[in-house]
Amino acid sequence: MILVVGRPGLDEQGRLFGGAGLVAQAAAETGARVELVGAVGDDADGDAVALGLGRAGIGHAALLRDPAGTTPRRGADDGRLPRLEAADLELGLSYLTECRVIVVAEPLDAAALAVAAEAASYHGAALVVVASAGADQLKLPAAATVLEAPPADDRPFAALVGRYAAQLDAGREAADAWHEALAGTSWETVAE
Repeated sequence: MILVVGRPGLDEQGRLFGGAGLVAQAAAETGARVELVGAVGDDADGDAVALGLGRAGIGHAALLRDPAGTTPRRGADDGRLPRLEAADLELGLSYLTECRVIVVAEPLDAAALAVAAEAASYHGAALVVVASAGADQLKLPAAATVLEAPPADDRPFAALVGRYAAQLDAGREAADAWHEALAGTSWETVAE
């Protein structure tokens, strides 16, 4: 099973959006079993995200609702993202008892990232971290895959990450999983 960590949102048409939503959807489209661990606002958009995840076949038992936050919506930034701190992530991960891959689909603070790394170690799972451009050096296990997100939220990049996670979940070695994932997307790479 693949666990995707992050705050999914909606685009202008009400479809799943944001790193976590798009990565989870791309992984689920391969037939992989996917659970989303994250947070949305306690609002109508949060309800729509939960319905969208269910329609896409993505489990969301560990989707926390934050009444002080607003569910992300593309093009609308009110600065009140739902809280997703280390304790929230630890709680969400406690609902899920097994996994082969954990994808941190958005930048998290160091404490939350440490919780994800510890969970990956505990489960013997592959860890994939999407970092923002120019992010500080991350303290992660040597075996973790760190991918730099493009400046704009990009569907082809999310598809690549989701397919890569699905290949890892299927038991492929990281290099082979990467090549298979690249072959199945429109993402272009200059160097590997």
